[in-house]
Amino acid sequence: MSTVAITEGAATWARDLQQALTARDGNALRGLLAEQSALRDNGALTWDFRQFHGRDAIVSMLLNVVDEIQPSGFEVSTVWPDPQVIGDGDDAVVEAIFDFDTKSGRAVALINATPDPTSPYGFVVRAIYTRLEELRDVPGPERHPRGNGFVPAYRGQTFGEHDRRRREWAEGNPEVLIVGGGQAGLVAAAHLAKVGVTALIIDKNERVGDNWRLRYDSLCLHNTVEMNAFPFLAYPSHYPEFLPKDVMGDWLETYARYLDLNVWSSTEFLGAEYDDQDGAWAATLRRADGTERVLHPQHIILATGGIGGRPSVPTLPGLSTFRGKVIHSSAYTKAADLDVRKAVVVGTATSAHDIALDLYENGVEVTMVQRGPVVVNQVETANLVYAEHLDPSIPTELVDLRDGMTQVKPIREAGLRQYHAFAKSLDGELLKGLEAAGMRIGDGFEGQGWPDLFQRTGGGFYLNKGASDVIIDGGIKILPFDRVVEFGEVGADLDDGTTLDADIVILATGYQNRKVEVADQFGADVAERVGEIARWDEEGEWSTMWGQTGQRGLWINGGAILQIRPATRLLALLIKADIDGCIPESFRRPPRNSEKANA
Repeated sequence: MSTVAITEGAATWARDLQQALTARDGNALRGLLAEQSALRDNGALTWDFRQFHGRDAIVSMLLNVVDEIQPSGFEVSTVWPDPQVIGDGDDAVVEAIFDFDTKSGRAVALINATPDPTSPYGFVVRAIYTRLEELRDVPGPERHPRGNGFVPAYRGQTFGEHDRRRREWAEGNPEVLIVGGGQAGLVAAAHLAKVGVTALIIDKNERVGDNWRLRYDSLCLHNTVEMNAFPFLAYPSHYPEFLPKDVMGDWLETYARYLDLNVWSSTEFLGAEYDDQDGAWAATLRRADGTERVLHPQHIILATGGIGGRPSVPTLPGLSTFRGKVIHSSAYTKAADLDVRKAVVVGTATSAHDIALDLYENGVEVTMVQRGPVVVNQVETANLVYAEHLDPSIPTELVDLRDGMTQVKPIREAGLRQYHAFAKSLDGELLKGLEAAGMRIGDGFEGQGWPDLFQRTGGGFYLNKGASDVIIDGGIKILPFDRVVEFGEVGADLDDGTTLDADIVILATGYQNRKVEVADQFGADVAERVGEIARWDEEGEWSTMWGQTGQRGLWINGGAILQIRPATRLLALLIKADIDGCIPESFRRPPRNSEKANA
């Protein structure tokens, strides 16, 4: 297909879509879609993160929302790249991007289609991704406001005095309280500021960035700076490809300072109760000096981790009798802090590998106890899944838009299976060596490899930055968990009657689902309304993340930085829309434990 033909076909498709929506014509809408098509929406049509699978489900949704949402003005975008064919042969995909209006804002639609010369458009649409771009009548922050940045509350007030009172919330309440001052919390506050929503970030640590600084010393990011770009502020060009954790910690502190984000450090979140009548929370905080403060925000964003926040500590037979040290991986800093000669690390995911390598490099005899199969790839192979993020010719905004399409469930699952098979072929020698060393290598859930495991459980994979090579060479030993009968006073008693001596047992056993935190901080009833956090739901979305949770005024943020960057912008728009009364009651997500949610 020529570029002209694709563009004309896309323009005709957009015109016919508009006419079908205006006429509420279900049959005409069906004619625009393949039978097994899918639609993913981020805020534009559903005020939520939703997916719809099959032509009939998509048409039903469109007809249900058209009166309230009022989608109109569909046209081929003049802002985004022109319609094009990507790939060739059986792999060819027609990509077209459309701008459109809704009752409350502006949105974008990205379609993926299969070339088809028998279609009046020259293609058949198989997937649609729609995304809210901006809210109507919500201007961004003024660029370089006139004057010196504040209006004195009294004669002689200085900017410093004004700023201290503003940061302490001496009067009033923030519209949003953000619990957690890591990357998720900071980026959320930055996006909220852009749409004029006041926010306060609280964090239990002493300094912004301590969530990275206080982790084990050998930690470096396993994906590149290009993938971890922050909104509104670029990394310095001298930063390395893989950021050490202390550099990342300092970057977060710099980000908060440069963007003038209000952070209360050394502040503990004690819990909150929601008042349905007032539409606000009563949130109790404990400051560094021990005093307590109750704030009444309309919204709370829980930004305390991506997959889980609290350590998961399994009950291992006999471990209570072990006379050595027992710690969770979250408490590990560096081998030099431990006076040990022999260590057992329970687990074989990322933290387990990083800790085992650090111990080995400091002269400790290390055995990793493997409980289940693990997906392993070279870090270079792993980063191939993010190829567009590494291409400087593709703007980050376009990569983020296309990433939204890759999360359409059938596209994601098929793509990850294809990627994982390719990754295994590239890393065949590595995997063969690990298996020879006694490690059980897996393929993840239904062959979808490590990217799916990251979002499904947060563990079960390792991207090799050195530990695998040491395992293959025999420097780090692998022991199947089923060989451990129980732990005794001096180590692990094995099924052959021998004992694996140890001075320390490190439990690299992951984290609990964040639903546990919600129950402790908001109560069991709210936790049941919210349900499981950061797990694939029945539609194919990452449950409760960034969108509506089932509890009015409570939002969950987290994940990798490349997820947070676009998703948190949408989260900020949804909160602003809620504050401004744009979201109809019929679009509220029901509690996860309700009959309506399970219908």
